[in-house]
Amino acid sequence: MPVDVKSAVASAFLEMAARKDVDKITVKDLVEACGISRQTFYYHFRDIVDVLEWTARQGVERLLAQSLKAPSPREALKLFVNFAAESQPMVRRLLNSQRREAMERIMVETARSYLEGSAREWGIEPPLNQADWQVTLDFYACGMAGLLLGSDRRTPQDRERLANQLARLLSGEMLHPGQN
Repeated sequence: MPVDVKSAVASAFLEMAARKDVDKITVKDLVEACGISRQTFYYHFRDIVDVLEWTARQGVERLLAQSLKAPSPREALKLFVNFAAESQPMVRRLLNSQRREAMERIMVETARSYLEGSAREWGIEPPLNQADWQVTLDFYACGMAGLLLGSDRRTPQDRERLANQLARLLSGEMLHPGQN
């Protein structure tokens, strides 16, 4: 049975990061844990940050697929907020490492990808030109990443409130009540 090398490396990284200082994880550690050669690692990834980026993209794809099964965009946002809260321990470990800058970029890119994919899949077409749409996505992605950094301290009720607030904000309902 063929092994999905990328998934195996990503899983090994996440397992190590849960119990070891993230800055101490090396390519050597990963290839030993996966039973692959360095050449195989570098065939699939440029470096450790590339592993993080790939893992984040895979997570967003899974989350987006789950979100599309939700009955509404509001319910989909609840899934996103809960996913962010559950990911917080790992995110905190990564942010407290030398890879903080890369992790912050990955968080914003992940939020942006989620928003863009959700809008496309839910058939939401904002009345904006392409340049304005891109700025809007960037703005909301930065804001969502910042808000979600604190989601680990929220109770489930607070998370539901946040998801509802995000839905109202993204739909324009918060700024223009009664118009949507």
